[in-house]
Amino acid sequence: MSLKSRFFKKSWQLSNDDKRLAAVREDEDPELLSALPDLAARDPSPAVRLAALQRINSEPFWLDARLRESDPDILSHADRFLLRVVTVPDPAADEVAPEQEAQLQAARQQWLERIESTEMLRALAVDAHQVALRKQALARIHAQGFLGDCYAREPDAELAAGLLQRINQTSTLERLHHHLKKSSKHKAQAVQARLQAIRSAQGHYDAELASAERLVDQAEALARGKHLDEREAKLDELRAAWSELENVQDTLQARFAGALSIIEAAMAREVVAGASVDGAAEETPGIASPMGPIADAIRARLRHPSKAVQPQKLLAEWDRGWNSLKQVTAADEEVKADVLPFLKELQDQVQRQLEGSRKSEAEAASGAQAEPVDQAAFNDDLDQLSRLLEAGELAQANERWRTLRKTLKSIPARQRPSAVSGRLQRLEGRLKELRDYQHWSHNKQRDELIERVEALPGSGQHPDAITAALKEARAEWQRLEKLEILPGDKRKFAAPGGQWRRFQDACSAAFDLARPYFEKRQSVQEETLSELERFIESGLEKAADESAASKDLTPIMRSARQAIRRLDELPPKARGAAAGKLRELMNRISERLDRAFEKVEAEKRRLIDQAKRLGDEPELKSAIDRAKGLQADWKKAGQGRRRTDQTLWKEFRAQIDPLFERLDGERKEREQAHQAVFKEIEGLCARAEALSELDDEELMDAGNRMQEISDGIAALHPKPQGLVKRFERARTRFGDRQSEIRKKREAQATEQLQDAVLAVQAAFARRLEGQGFDSTLDKEDLAARPDFLPDALKDTLQRLEDEAMTDDRLRALSQTHLESARQVAVELEFLSGLDSPKEEQRRRMDFQVRRLADRMSQGGQKPDLGSELAELESRWFGSLPLPPDEFDAIAARVDRARSVVKQMMGIA
Repeated sequence: MSLKSRFFKKSWQLSNDDKRLAAVREDEDPELLSALPDLAARDPSPAVRLAALQRINSEPFWLDARLRESDPDILSHADRFLLRVVTVPDPAADEVAPEQEAQLQAARQQWLERIESTEMLRALAVDAHQVALRKQALARIHAQGFLGDCYAREPDAELAAGLLQRINQTSTLERLHHHLKKSSKHKAQAVQARLQAIRSAQGHYDAELASAERLVDQAEALARGKHLDEREAKLDELRAAWSELENVQDTLQARFAGALSIIEAAMAREVVAGASVDGAAEETPGIASPMGPIADAIRARLRHPSKAVQPQKLLAEWDRGWNSLKQVTAADEEVKADVLPFLKELQDQVQRQLEGSRKSEAEAASGAQAEPVDQAAFNDDLDQLSRLLEAGELAQANERWRTLRKTLKSIPARQRPSAVSGRLQRLEGRLKELRDYQHWSHNKQRDELIERVEALPGSGQHPDAITAALKEARAEWQRLEKLEILPGDKRKFAAPGGQWRRFQDACSAAFDLARPYFEKRQSVQEETLSELERFIESGLEKAADESAASKDLTPIMRSARQAIRRLDELPPKARGAAAGKLRELMNRISERLDRAFEKVEAEKRRLIDQAKRLGDEPELKSAIDRAKGLQADWKKAGQGRRRTDQTLWKEFRAQIDPLFERLDGERKEREQAHQAVFKEIEGLCARAEALSELDDEELMDAGNRMQEISDGIAALHPKPQGLVKRFERARTRFGDRQSEIRKKREAQATEQLQDAVLAVQAAFARRLEGQGFDSTLDKEDLAARPDFLPDALKDTLQRLEDEAMTDDRLRALSQTHLESARQVAVELEFLSGLDSPKEEQRRRMDFQVRRLADRMSQGGQKPDLGSELAELESRWFGSLPLPPDEFDAIAARVDRARSVVKQMMGIA
């Protein structure tokens, strides 16, 4: 710790809020950076806590602050940060552990429960990249139109299905179905099913109308080029299904006929194109004319007339097909003669249209001379009006409609294009329909607003929250009014009078509930204003008192700064005047503090002059004592301006630091006295290193000697870190060698045991071959050393020695042991993490399920690895002997797995 840190606190540890705030925002002190979490949670100043949170800028800290804090500014910053985190995925963000992610998810859900802003809820419902957050936000939203929009864009199938079940408004479902037919066929079908279910429940569902709409959609899809390979079959199916319908709307009839005409024309063009390619070939008897399909299409169009029939277009298709023939055949002439009456009928229609046009032109010429009507421009404007209506832009569509109607009325009645007038009239009906739908939809939203406002008195919310909710409701009401009142409308209000009165009564009832709180707050604000005025008056008197010290003025300055940040606790009308008086008070105190700072700086310069003369002192001790006295006087002098104070401190230290450096010589002398201790410790380290290199037998018996060396080093002081590490290395080496020796002995014992197992199995094999029992058992006199063997092997030896055990009984016994040995092998392989053979997968799966059930029944306690290994080894020895043809494979699996488990335990 430096001298400066002994006498001065860090800037972020000061009691002054402004200084702490500046330090938290700008300083790069490592201690400050490590203390930021504590400052963010416990600093008394909300501004400092907010600055610390902004420097940390991490989701866990913002979540903690949002759930713990009450300061509005911190809550607002936290909401903005968290909304950005959960709606905008950061690909550069670090991966989070599953446990931490679960904690974050729970905190996010708690945060979402506290959100009252409709805009934030809707943003989360649309853009949150976690399904759980979107689901939680959508659960608090009841607007049918918004739920429909969310259903259209929701990627999660389960959440989308739940949203659809919450939509009960038929107009919303109709809009969704129209919108989704082009983007998502699956969702469109689900919406249609939901709409039909609602209509059926209401008794309004028309099955024939639904069938007609479905057939029209299929015909239009076929006209757009879908199902080209099976177009003819699809066309026949559509015609047959359509003929079964009895009462079909004219609009659907026209759409269906138009789609069929497009399909037939496309098929005719393909036939003509194919005929033109093969036209150069010679005429072949029996080949039908390529003009036949075109003639059939003309007949079909004339037999089923509709508004889509265009004589000029049909004649043009016939002419293009006839002119494309390279050689006219007898079949072509026969088709022409057959279709000639239909062609004449088409020509008569074209002639009648021409005569009608000439008559209209003559009538226009006989009347007043006027400029010709630009019907193409009208059609463009009508197309734009139609697009605006389809997009739901009612304001722009209404303005465009008024302009077109005004322009059309400016044209003489005889010159007005009937097609334009009719289409404008139909679009006017569509506009009225959309406005009626909008009015109905907005009335539903107004009813929801009224219900929300009526629920406020019993919600138990804070009065400020009730007031904010009332403001939000009134703003939403005004927004709906602006959406409905379009330019040119004579009415001033869109909402029905009764609905408006209900809304006003609900708002009045909610505000009357909060009124006592506001009256009490006004009383508290007035009392706070009185206290502030008394504080300002007292502060001005203290500032005018020349005898007041700077330490008495500094708390007043601090309180004034806190008061100017808390002006919201005063009556709104008095805040401006109070701020002016507080600034006047702070200016006067600042002038007094400036004079006090100058006095402090003069005193510290005097101390620097005295420190410069310390170098002339003959005795170091006297100079050190005087230097310490000057340091005490420096502390008593007080604090000046921060930057000037730092400069003077550096100059003061430059004079006294050389004196303290001379003290280092004395420290060096003390270090020489420690060298003897260091040498003794070094000798003990050498003895420890020698012990770690002894032979195996001596090393296993040298534990007490190593402990004596350790006790001797512990009694010596001081101990250099390097020698301590050297001794620790020697002791570690000593311990490692002891462990290696124990492992080697363990390996030898294991090898002997494996030899015993092989010997027992070999004895069993000899018994099966008709040979007698050999007590030597392959180099190991096991019969004479019964204590060497485990109990299970002892039992096996006794059975092999028993002459009453026949070969058949031994063979049956080995078959009985085979299942147990396989089970032991599987469990050992599971314990070691090795794979089991394919034929043992079922056995291993059953064991895992059984093991999991046992652990769950025991409260999740994990068994000891060594105990499991010992139990499995005992079972392995008890499973001997095995059939000779099975033993080698199972023994190899057991040995390999047992070796891995011992390595895991550190004993192999």
